Amino acid sequence: MRSSNRLLAVVGVVALAAAACGGSSTDVSAPTTTAPATTAVPTTTVAATTSTTTTSTTTTTEAPDLASLIRINDIQVLGSHNSYHLRPQPLVYTTLNLLSAELAESIDYSHLPLAVQLGVYGIRQLELDVFADPDGGLWSSRAALPVIDLPAESGIAELDEPGFKVLHTQDFDFETTCFSLSSCLTEVNEWSLANPSHLPVMILIEMKDETVAAAAQDAGVDLSAIPIDFTEPVPTTLEVLDSLDAEIVSLIPRDRLITPDDVRGSHDTLEDAVLADEWPLLAESRGKIMFALDNTGEMRDLYREPSDVLAGRVMFTSSEPGSPDAAFMKVNDPIGNVDRIDELVSAGYLVRTRTDTPTADARTGSTEMRDAALSSGAQFLSTDYYIENPAFATGYVVTLESRCNPVSSPDVCVDSLLGE
Repeated sequence: MRSSNRLLAVVGVVALAAAACGGSSTDVSAPTTTAPATTAVPTTTVAATTSTTTTSTTTTTEAPDLASLIRINDIQVLGSHNSYHLRPQPLVYTTLNLLSAELAESIDYSHLPLAVQLGVYGIRQLELDVFADPDGGLWSSRAALPVIDLPAESGIAELDEPGFKVLHTQDFDFETTCFSLSSCLTEVNEWSLANPSHLPVMILIEMKDETVAAAAQDAGVDLSAIPIDFTEPVPTTLEVLDSLDAEIVSLIPRDRLITPDDVRGSHDTLEDAVLADEWPLLAESRGKIMFALDNTGEMRDLYREPSDVLAGRVMFTSSEPGSPDAAFMKVNDPIGNVDRIDELVSAGYLVRTRTDTPTADARTGSTEMRDAALSSGAQFLSTDYYIENPAFATGYVVTLESRCNPVSSPDVCVDSLLGE
């Protein structure tokens, strides 16, 4: 859909932004842009010497591999929010801005391709919004575009194929770096296979079935006077969620996934395992990928309906302490939840928080939320700004090399030995 000239312009901006972000941050080091010289975690040989008046003996012992001492909840990594998202094309964005400046500002951000985020910027947590499309073609046409004299038909063959599609909001905020769950996960899988020693990657999946009218109402936008027959999403059923699990496993082999069953083991509930510190060791988790359902409420309840401990499920769920499936939790506001994040992480749960709200912090340059997230024990810190948006001219950026968790990691953990 995007012209060659636009692609060249984007590449140019990205190159300039990457160069501008090459220096160190006052918070943490900027992510490395080259692979480490070795993917193995080094071991240390320690010599112990004892002596008597007649003989002297020297013995050597090998210090344990760091990766065999720490677990995946003992690290902290940078993630990206709506990792696939691209800013709407200019005419669409201008029109949205006339309808609601607040709505337009909230989607005024773009991401690099997933493999670039993973390989160059050290992103280890991704987020994808998916819509069901079992027959194919449901999202091939963009109903709002003819209103501004643009063609409705996308002409994108991938959108004609059956399978889950990746986009933010149908008909007007649909630009993405990968159009289907299949292409998104294929890109991640290929990068993972090429970098088999990488730290585990978490992918949040938000299942979407909201109508445009409902989304507009939530945003305070009145669409009643606009003559558009918006596309109706496929309602989410248990069958749809089962298909989502099946599609994930068809794209990433089961032996390269970390699933709830892997963590629960012989415990009665997933939460029992988490509270007993049963997250996999880093040594056995390199090169693997884990998934979590971003939805809460009815969607989450439907997903765990077959098993409240997520037996046989691919994705973890965002639940609350005390639930049989409690293992992963979203706490999006690190400023107002400092103590809560600390308590959850100390107990053994995985936590995802955010370093910024859509474009607001980057526009003002406020670092309060970013700094609170960086100092928290949340394992996943989600941002839209692993590179600065020069249009905002505030210098706002979030950089973080994967590191030992400031709350949960054992004393033996060393940032420089974690690897990529």
